Amino acid sequence: MHNTIGAWIARRRFRRDLSRQIEIGNHLVDDIGLTLEEALNEIKKPFWQA
Repeated sequence: MHNTIGAWIARRRFRRDLSRQIEIGNHLVDDIGLTLEEALNEIKKPFWQA
């Protein structure tokens, strides 16, 4: 159970940070190897979905 909650928290944090990177500039998303479309699709996912 603890690992599941930890994964949820990590996903939420990653998606929040990804959203902030898009706001700053798309080049940051490129630096982590995602397209803008992939990043936007990732952000839209609920925290429990991998």
